[in-house]
Amino acid sequence: MRLSEALRLAERMLAEHRLCDSCLGRQFATLGYGLSNRERGESLKVTLLLEACLKAEEGRRKALETVRTLAANGGLKAAEQTLEKLGLKVEAERKPCEICEDRLSEVEELGRMAVEELEPYEYESFLVGARIPARIVEVEDELRGCYSISWGENIKGEFTREVGKVIARLTGKRVEFKNPDVIVTISPYSSQRKVAVKANPIFVEGRYRKLVSGIPQARWLCGKCRGKGCKACNWTGRKYPESVQEIIEKPFLAQTLGDEADFHAGGREDIDAKVLGTGRPFVIEIKNPRRRTLDLRKIAEEINSSGKVEVEGLKMAGKEAVAKVKAAEAYTKTYQILVESDKPITLRELRKLEEFFTERRISQWTPRRVLHRRADRERVKTVYKVEAKRVSRKRFEASVKCQGGLYVKELVDGDEGRTKPSMSEVLGKKLKCISLTVLKVEEERVGGGHD
Repeated sequence: MRLSEALRLAERMLAEHRLCDSCLGRQFATLGYGLSNRERGESLKVTLLLEACLKAEEGRRKALETVRTLAANGGLKAAEQTLEKLGLKVEAERKPCEICEDRLSEVEELGRMAVEELEPYEYESFLVGARIPARIVEVEDELRGCYSISWGENIKGEFTREVGKVIARLTGKRVEFKNPDVIVTISPYSSQRKVAVKANPIFVEGRYRKLVSGIPQARWLCGKCRGKGCKACNWTGRKYPESVQEIIEKPFLAQTLGDEADFHAGGREDIDAKVLGTGRPFVIEIKNPRRRTLDLRKIAEEINSSGKVEVEGLKMAGKEAVAKVKAAEAYTKTYQILVESDKPITLRELRKLEEFFTERRISQWTPRRVLHRRADRERVKTVYKVEAKRVSRKRFEASVKCQGGLYVKELVDGDEGRTKPSMSEVLGKKLKCISLTVLKVEEERVGGGHD
C-alpha cells in the first residue's frame, strides 16, 4: 500500500467514525515498527491536517471539511486551533471514540492501579491479561470488514501491551510470556474492580515419611456436612483433625502467605499405615503465593519437629513435577506387613508363601472397603517377591515387593474371594493384616494403579 492510499483510507474512516489516535493507528499496526498505535494515529491525523491546509491555500474550500472532520471525529487539537484561527465554528463537545469508548486513554491509570495491587507480592516477572466486552471487539471487527483492513491488531493486545509498559516502567520488572511470576488482569470496562492480581503457583518436591498411624494422607472432611460443621463431627467439619498434607503445608503457607495448597503424592497409604524407609515422593503446590523465596531448611525442621511426619530432599520444582509424582503411583513398592492367623503358622508354610508369590500375577477386584468411593473393576498386578519370618505361633512378618496399585491387605485376606490368589487361599487359613508400613517407593515405573 502506498502512503497516499493509507491516508485516503484513514480520511474515509474519520469522515464516518469517531476514532481516537490509538484506535485509528491500530488499524495500521503492522505498518512500521518502533511506534505505538497512538503515535501512528496521531501521525496520520497530522499528515491529513497538513495536506488539507495546503489544499485550502490553493483555494480548494472542500479541504476545510477535512479539517472539521479531524477536529470533530479525530479529536485533533491542532485541527481545532486551525479552525479557530480561520474564524470557523468548532464543535463544543467531542463524543467518545466509537471503538474503545476512550478507555485507551486510561492505560497509565490502569498501570498505576496494577502497581498498587502488586505491592504485596514478591515477583521478578509479570504478564498482563485483559477482559474486553464482546461489543467492543464486534464494533472493531465490523469496521475492519467494512474497509477491508488487514494490517490491524486486536484491541486486547493493545491494552495488555500498553499497561505492561507502564508497569515495567514503574517497577523495573520484566514481562514474561511463558512462565511469569504474577498475572495482572485488567478490566477497563468494569464499573467495579478494574485490576486483579494473582501469582502463579510455587511447586516444591520431596519425600515424606509418616511415622505414626491414625492420620490420613490428605485433608478429610466430615462425610455428613462436607466441612461446614455439624454434630457428627463436633462442629469441626472434619472426620480427622489433621493429615499429612496439613502438617506439611502449614509452614509453606506461613512463609509464602499463599491462599491454599494442593498436595500431590506418588500413591496413597491407608490411615492405619505408616510410611518409613525412603519415604513417599510428593509435590506441594502453593497457590497465589505473596512470597516466592523460601527457606526450605527451616520448613523441613518445622515439619520434622511434629513427631508425626518427616520430610527430606525438599527442592523447588516446576509444574511438570506434578505429572512426575503422579506417575510414581505406578512405581514398584515394598511393604512391611504384620499378619495374624486363626491357626498356628509353620516355617514350611512361610517358605511356601515365599515360593508361591515370586513373580506371581494377582487378580483384584476393587476392595469392598473402598467400593463406596471407587469404581468396581478388576486390576491385575504382580507380586515380585515375598520374604516372611515367624514372630509367634500365629503371627508372621513379611516384606512384600510388588507392582504399584496392588492392595496389600487384600493380598493377605483375599477379600472374600475378590483377590485371587491370596495368602489366605494358599495356606488354607484365615489371615488378617494387623499393620502395614510402606518402606520403599522405587524410581523405576513398572505399571499403573493405586496403593
